[in-house]
Amino acid sequence: MIPQETIEQIRQASDIAQVIGEFLRLKKRGKRFLALCPFHTEKTPSFSISPDRQMYHCFGCGKGGNVITFLMEHEKMSFVEAVRYLARKANIVIREERRDDAKREVLDRIAYANHVAIEYFQETLLSSRYRKILNDYLKTKRGISDESIETFRLGLAGEDWDGLLRRAASKDLTGDDLDRAGLAILSEKTNKHFDRFRQRLMIPILSLSSKPIAFGGRTLKKGEPAKYINSPETLLYTKGNVLYGLNIARDDIRQSRSVFVVEGYFDVISLWQIGVKNVVASSGTAFSAQQARLLARFAENVYLFFDADSAGRKAALRSVDALYDAGLEVKVMVTPEGEDPDSIANKFGPDKIDELKHDALDFIPFRISDVDVQKTGIIGKEKLVKEFAALGAKIADPTRRSLFLTEAADALRVDEGLMRTSAPTRDESASSATPPRKKYNPVEYEFVSILFNNPGSIDSIFETISQDDFDSKELSRLYSALVQQYRDAGSIDAGKLIDSSRDDSFISLVTEVAHKEWDAAEVSSETQRLVNLILNEKRKRIRKRLQNDLAQAESDGDQDKANRILEEMKTYGL
Repeated sequence: MIPQETIEQIRQASDIAQVIGEFLRLKKRGKRFLALCPFHTEKTPSFSISPDRQMYHCFGCGKGGNVITFLMEHEKMSFVEAVRYLARKANIVIREERRDDAKREVLDRIAYANHVAIEYFQETLLSSRYRKILNDYLKTKRGISDESIETFRLGLAGEDWDGLLRRAASKDLTGDDLDRAGLAILSEKTNKHFDRFRQRLMIPILSLSSKPIAFGGRTLKKGEPAKYINSPETLLYTKGNVLYGLNIARDDIRQSRSVFVVEGYFDVISLWQIGVKNVVASSGTAFSAQQARLLARFAENVYLFFDADSAGRKAALRSVDALYDAGLEVKVMVTPEGEDPDSIANKFGPDKIDELKHDALDFIPFRISDVDVQKTGIIGKEKLVKEFAALGAKIADPTRRSLFLTEAADALRVDEGLMRTSAPTRDESASSATPPRKKYNPVEYEFVSILFNNPGSIDSIFETISQDDFDSKELSRLYSALVQQYRDAGSIDAGKLIDSSRDDSFISLVTEVAHKEWDAAEVSSETQRLVNLILNEKRKRIRKRLQNDLAQAESDGDQDKANRILEEMKTYGL
């Protein structure tokens, strides 16, 4: 267990904007930073980061928290794993009691299994037993350098059926642990586990925080029908949420605001070796909405760079919908016949890549590059009109959407009005998938918010206002927590409130309320004004209740009860 004071030291030493900025593209807005929320689909940034309070809040979906909760939510780290990650970045040594392996959280166990596996595969590749594979295949045939082997953490699964299982057992991992991590398979015949990967070059798939979450295995065995096999999805790994190489490329993508998207692992590595660093792989599948939004956090322009064969063309066509929907500009690089990004990088170098990028086609001319528009029949042209119209409807920006539809109409030589009427109506409100924000009593909301900004003594406020004076149960609960924290620690700290809670709705409320900014010169007077308003609202609620009770007592003919209510009204000065 990590001592609470160490956790607090690590949290205070971590710049939340700097940490989150490694995963999202941030824009400075006054004291805050804004970004597209990584937790829901949106077109305009509503994810706000407050460096002074060391917290974030999305005003779209309500997600909020501090630097630790962000890593837990975004990178699927356990609490302890997130704290360790931040401690390493801050050069803080953690002294903790070793926990019993049996008590590890499932995600922590899977992460640990992947960590053991990547070390094992790397050691196997560099062992004397497999030196020939390293030199003959990887270095000579594939042209992979030592730097790339180290950067991309390449490894090897050997010939043994249980090599990884034996290594894992020495690290207190079971076959079930490896099974849950997608690294072992249970035999139905023997009821024993065996390694999923054997005789394969191992390419680890890393999260944005460079944590191994899955593996791809390229066969080294002749006659093997499956050229590549990949880890199955696990609690830690969802294929549609990850792009290969993004953890390495994100800074270069952010700097250039553009990204090359290729199909395979070795396409990425070969381009990286010749200096094209802003490159990721889709692993041969169409882009998911999540992958597209992931790219949109770092890039504005996407260059689809797929093989020249029909499969590559189909991959480009399948990827466009999600990319346009994420607000990205899409261009397609036309690869020479018989070549792929890997071969072009090795044969021709970076100048050829620059040439292909310069000549890249916008999607519309690429899509109809093999279509004779003049000779296309009515049915064929109708399909293209509907395809472009549907694609244009996915473009959020109205100006860009209009320009796209105009270009599509010109390319197909049809009336622009036809293209626009064929476009599905865009539901701007539904497209963001943003849940409605809960409305609170505005006076109570502002009152609790200003307490986070009040640097002075607020004992008198806590003596004047009680949690029972609130109309909102949620704000009453938060106020009660503030009172308790102030009495225990002598101050109010939103970050500590977040650390002490595992209730997502409470954390969201804390980050939302604490995000409101107040003019320091007005805090004192505004605090008193809000105190008076809350007391007045309390009096109004009491008056209304007592008046209703009095009317009911008089209706029932209960004079004694009516007299008691009148006396109570006098007590409140009503």
